[in-house]
Amino acid sequence: MAFLRFHINLFKYPLYYVFPIVLAVYLPLSITFLLPTDYVSHVSGKPIQGFEISDNTTLMMWKSNYWSTFILTWLLLPVLQEYYRAGNYLKIMKLKTSLRQNLKFQAMVLLLSIAGGVYLILEKGLSLSSMKSMIISMSHIYALVLALWLMAHGLITIPRNRWNEGNILQNLNHYYLKVPKLVDTLEDTRISFKEDILQVLILKNNFTSSAVEENFAYRDWILNLANQVPSELEESVGRQYVHSDARSITREQLNEAFMNTLTYSFQGHMYKLRAYNSEYDTLLANVSRLQTLLEAKATEDPEERLRIMSSFGGLISPSANFYLQCYAKPVLARLLSIFLFVISFVIIQSEFFHSTKFSIVNIIVFKTGIHNHNLFQAIFSGILFLYMLFCSLNSLTRLKIFNMYHLVPGHSDPVSTCFYVSYIARLTIPLSYNFLTFFTDRSSIFEDWYGKSIHLTGLFDLMNSWVPRLLLVPVVLTTFNVYERLKKRIGLHSDMYGAWADFDDEEQLLNDENNMDSRNNRRELVIAEAKRTIAMELNRRNQTSRIHLRSFALQNAADSTYERNMQDFNLSLFGGINNRIDTYHDDNSTALVINADVQGLWSRLGGAVNNFKDAVQSRIARNSSYRDDPLDSYEYDEDAQENLVL
Repeated sequence: MAFLRFHINLFKYPLYYVFPIVLAVYLPLSITFLLPTDYVSHVSGKPIQGFEISDNTTLMMWKSNYWSTFILTWLLLPVLQEYYRAGNYLKIMKLKTSLRQNLKFQAMVLLLSIAGGVYLILEKGLSLSSMKSMIISMSHIYALVLALWLMAHGLITIPRNRWNEGNILQNLNHYYLKVPKLVDTLEDTRISFKEDILQVLILKNNFTSSAVEENFAYRDWILNLANQVPSELEESVGRQYVHSDARSITREQLNEAFMNTLTYSFQGHMYKLRAYNSEYDTLLANVSRLQTLLEAKATEDPEERLRIMSSFGGLISPSANFYLQCYAKPVLARLLSIFLFVISFVIIQSEFFHSTKFSIVNIIVFKTGIHNHNLFQAIFSGILFLYMLFCSLNSLTRLKIFNMYHLVPGHSDPVSTCFYVSYIARLTIPLSYNFLTFFTDRSSIFEDWYGKSIHLTGLFDLMNSWVPRLLLVPVVLTTFNVYERLKKRIGLHSDMYGAWADFDDEEQLLNDENNMDSRNNRRELVIAEAKRTIAMELNRRNQTSRIHLRSFALQNAADSTYERNMQDFNLSLFGGINNRIDTYHDDNSTALVINADVQGLWSRLGGAVNNFKDAVQSRIARNSSYRDDPLDSYEYDEDAQENLVL
């Protein structure tokens, strides 16, 4: 529940959405407890003390968990995902659109099932049990391939990223190299979203009047979209585009298909902009923190160092925080990286030698005596399985599927949430069985039920045996950044693979005699541009904060200047040329009394005095060097003037 609450506000959605989402996360997490308990109890021949569960109860838990997950991932969650993706306004129409889209997907699955069924009939004959086993086996193979591929990427990138965190400058450059692509993507998304906002504002201005009967057809739909427009974008778009005749929408264009397309595009761009803004804010926070640490390490003045570190706050002193952030945490990150690399190597080796006595995991458990202690074996198995699952899910959350799905802390959209939780549930059970293959002895209720279902004949058994060994392929591709080279060759460049962004032209670099120098120069240019971009953004945000804080003081300064100029003018009019300045400076109270008398006189004589005043002012202006500066020419202090311009 905490994981879901961190990524999405569940209280704003109805129960028919919240319940499947929570269930799709709870069921996989329950397996992390059920799998070690089931396996250790049956391998050792005695239950774990305090966790005695009968075989019938364990079998029922496995079946209910599997079939609940199967229904969620193949039926309920896809329907919910398309329901919230649909551009329709009415709920019944959204449901119809969702069912229609899912029927197309299920038809494709049915064709694959028919092909698998024909193969199974030729191998074993047709029976109800064999058909059920075929469905389980096909689902298992699909999820296993995806889970192992994602896990292989996580086994390499997670320790690598922890190693990079051990060097503050290297970690800072890692973030800098992400900036240009993220800024470009953010601006492109903002422009696309503004185009959708423009259409919504035009519709709101032209087709939501209650006085026109024809407007009621889509009035609520349009107003619902208009209410979702962010206030800061609504003002800018309305000021720049809303009165453009070239962008008008005629009544003939306004139909259900047009509104469906607009709503689909509007929601998609809004979710993407929210995700990229969150990613950009996180990137700025990380860069600012690391840059502050570098400044603290570079300074030799202890007082200046404490002043810099005081910006971090916290419960410990700035001095202790300096040594913790700059020295202790990098060393711990490097040690953690080494530890995770060792675990990753153990898992990769065990995958390749699965179901044999050469598996390192099997050797650790059965050759070191851990299997003689149920609780220790259960803890070891649980931690190892959790790390495998975490590697897969970490890669899944970082995967950009055509930039359609994003997880945003606290503001994830329902479409992305359905996608990610469905695959969390889908990957867990195949990965659980894959974990059991690390051992030569797999005695368990899970093996007796699920293992027999997926072990058929021929092709199915061959895939079950060789898919884990093919884990070496994505491991090699990730280790040597082959994905980056392939993406450049085909013209793609996403955030999925490779911890370091690279903007070099591979073909040009290969033909360059100074390959390494050219690569380094391009990298330094990208970092320099990223530094400039982030510095401008942070400066803009700081100036915006100062403007809001100083707005009242600036207004007071303008008001006091206006009053002072009025006093000078009145004294020059009735106090004489030679003594008006002396009167203002030497006796301020007298000047105020004169000002009050003059204002009273004007109020009694009315407009006639105004004409006389103008004539006298013109006469004085011609005979004197005194000039009453208007408010626009008043020179504010430098800081206030800068803020006023902004």
